[in-house]
Amino acid sequence: MTVRIARGTLTTLTFDSNLGMKGVQLGGRESHFERVDENERLVSFKPKVDLVPGERLLLTVRFADGAAPSEVTFELIAAEGEADASVEVVRRTRSVEALQVELRELRAKYAALRDSSGNGGPEGMVLSGWLTQDIRVRRFDARVPPDNSSGLKVEDGVGYRTGKWALVAVRLRSQLGTRRWTLGEVKLSSVRGAPVKVLSVRMDRPQLAPGEEGLLLVRTEAPWWELGEELRLELKDKEGSGPLPLSGVVF
Repeated sequence: MTVRIARGTLTTLTFDSNLGMKGVQLGGRESHFERVDENERLVSFKPKVDLVPGERLLLTVRFADGAAPSEVTFELIAAEGEADASVEVVRRTRSVEALQVELRELRAKYAALRDSSGNGGPEGMVLSGWLTQDIRVRRFDARVPPDNSSGLKVEDGVGYRTGKWALVAVRLRSQLGTRRWTLGEVKLSSVRGAPVKVLSVRMDRPQLAPGEEGLLLVRTEAPWWELGEELRLELKDKEGSGPLPLSGVVF
């Protein structure tokens, strides 16, 4: 969640749940704020300096009762117009028991999918026709614009391709000092702008916290583009921060 702040303006966040002891972590507390107040259900602060364009500060609040979600993180940004003076935060709690029930249901669904897919591993891929002798694997170095503001860094990329399907695997790292990143929309296209149909998107973790690394998998329609042709991949954050455009994607 994004909160707009401005120098000299008091911003107050009120919560419907009690906050934990020492449960408030505010980036730039000493350098950016002249006043920070906390009590059971309230956090207020007044900046003493303006944020520079593109600068973000993180405010993490932990709750006292141990229910899920146990914490929430806000992204503090410079207000282009009016700052947010008052923000009410409604927390939809979920008990440990409810989460355990959901986990059991998900495990049952996973077991059913695993059983319906036949033998797992490479044997199952061969038997199902997914892994054929025409498969090609190619590593690529994706290019990111130098002024990109997504907060992500591309560690490496690998493309897989057969006559029936294509898959790209990109390893991403969320840089320190940024907020949590959650994958939203994914678009793939040729350099000429022709869209490539995306059939499935998966990540090995639901979110990337600052400093964390994750693997993104994007499966597409049967490849119609030339072997070795460069494509463009665009990733968007669910929270609406800047997209991550990647060029030089080859598979």
